[in-house]
Amino acid sequence: MPKREFTKVTSPISTAAYAWLASPDEGQEFSDGKFKVTGLLDKQADETKSFLKKLTALCDEAAAAEFNGMPKNLRYPWKDGDEKDKEDFHGMWMLTAKTKFRPSMVDCSKPIRVLNEGEEPKSGDMIRMSLKLIPYQVGGSKGVAAQLQAVQLVEKRNLSNAGTEDFDSIDGGYSIDDAVEDDDDFE
Repeated sequence: MPKREFTKVTSPISTAAYAWLASPDEGQEFSDGKFKVTGLLDKQADETKSFLKKLTALCDEAAAAEFNGMPKNLRYPWKDGDEKDKEDFHGMWMLTAKTKFRPSMVDCSKPIRVLNEGEEPKSGDMIRMSLKLIPYQVGGSKGVAAQLQAVQLVEKRNLSNAGTEDFDSIDGGYSIDDAVEDDDDFE
C-alpha cells in the first residue's frame, strides 16, 4: 500500500496561545498528552484572510480526496475567537496544531538555528507553524486536523522571569510597613 501524502502548509506569523511545546500537555483535567499550540491570527489582516482562503481550499481538497467527496459539516483546525469567553481572542482566528512527538523548534536567524531546551516558544510569543493537514473521522464527525511539524520563534514576548530580580535587593522582603502612606485617597 503506498504511503499517504499529506498537504504541508506554513502559517503566517501569529501569537502563540495555550503553548505546550517544552513538554506535552499532561496532568490537567482535559490533557491529551500532546505537544500543541494555538496560533492567534488577526481577522482583519490581509495576510490572515488570504491564508485562511488558501487553507480552506487545501482542507476541502484533502477531505474530498479522503472521503470520496466533500462531507457535510466538515470540521476545520481553526475556530472563531469571537465565540470564546476570553476577550483576548475576540477578533482572532484560533488555529490549533498538535502532535504526539516533540516538534522541531527554530529561530529566525540566517542560517536558521535550532532552539535549545528552555528556549521553546511560550504563550504570548510570535511564531510561525509548519503543519500537515490530516483528514480524520471520529464517530459521525469528519474533519481536517493540523498536525504540528515545526515552530519558528519570530519574536520573544513572553518574558516569564522579567522583573523578578527587582525584588532581590530588598533585604528581608517587603512588608506592609514599607508602603507609602497617603490617606487622602480614601477620604
